[in-house]
Amino acid sequence: MANTALGDDPAHTVGDLPRVGDKAPDFTLVGVDGRTVQLSKVNSGKVVLLAFWSLRCGACLQEIPFLEQLHKNYGGKGVAVLSVVTDGVDAAATKTIMKEVGVSPSYPVLVDPDFSASDMYTTFVVPHTLIIDRKGIIRYVHTGFESGTEKQYEAALVQALGS
Repeated sequence: MANTALGDDPAHTVGDLPRVGDKAPDFTLVGVDGRTVQLSKVNSGKVVLLAFWSLRCGACLQEIPFLEQLHKNYGGKGVAVLSVVTDGVDAAATKTIMKEVGVSPSYPVLVDPDFSASDMYTTFVVPHTLIIDRKGIIRYVHTGFESGTEKQYEAALVQALGS
């Protein structure tokens, strides 16, 4: 991928984003449930499916049931699903909007009001999903969601579990 500047911020470029084979940058965010979650602690001994999404993104909302299914199918097998809301709103607003749009995943939904994690991982094109192996190495990156993508996620999870 070219090192192309994004928007009006020449300091933030596509080339700066984590790629397959890179160590996943660590972050700490608070979930809508009030719990603090640090990626590296969740990733310790587990494969992590990390999904960045927006509350008003149709493709993101379509992705959520599939992430929920992966969470249910693989949660007990060494996989943790985490999602980060990229809308820049707090937990209370996120919970209200989640209720309005009819989503209530059982996996952690983290808020990123100051974009600290979103800036590290995304160009704010969502959904943006990564799979991180037990050693903290990114093994899969996908932006967007369409029918069939969930099969790619599952295959990447199974591969990361085997590594």
